[in-house]
Amino acid sequence: MKRIFIAVDLPDNIRKGLTGLGSSLPRARTVPADQLHLTLKFIGEVEGGKLLDIKECLQETALENHSFAIRLKGVGVFPPRSTPRVLWAGVKPKEPLILFRNRIENTLKTIGIPGENRKYSPHITLARLKNCPIRHLQQFLVANSFLESPEFSVNGFSLYSSRLTPKGAIHTLLQRYDFT
Repeated sequence: MKRIFIAVDLPDNIRKGLTGLGSSLPRARTVPADQLHLTLKFIGEVEGGKLLDIKECLQETALENHSFAIRLKGVGVFPPRSTPRVLWAGVKPKEPLILFRNRIENTLKTIGIPGENRKYSPHITLARLKNCPIRHLQQFLVANSFLESPEFSVNGFSLYSSRLTPKGAIHTLLQRYDFT
């Protein structure tokens, strides 16, 4: 069984700009540069036969889509009204990304992959937080509130496997899907 997810890969210049962001926060574990991505859908554990079905569905979805442009804008935390555990960078405009993500959801439903119950909130996870002092976090959020990346094209997406380790998840590329 493989634990899998679908994501948009970030251009190298965007990754470089995000690398280490949040490292100044106490008790923050930043996401390594090679692990930064924009999750479209977390699927979870699947067996080999189902993985082949998923790959086939994703290929069809890639062929039906065209590139679109987004940029990263702003920072925030999840959950918003409780003890923050994730530091993230936001995405603008969200609409083309949400429409594309919904196409993936609908395609995967046809092969029995359940849809997500939560509202999709596109973001890049920058760091995992563990009891980060609120004062430090507030200062960081204010200081980085105007974070904005250059616009970049989303020309496809990737399927990854994810292996959990005590030092964090290790992501391995299974397949890349380019838009036509």
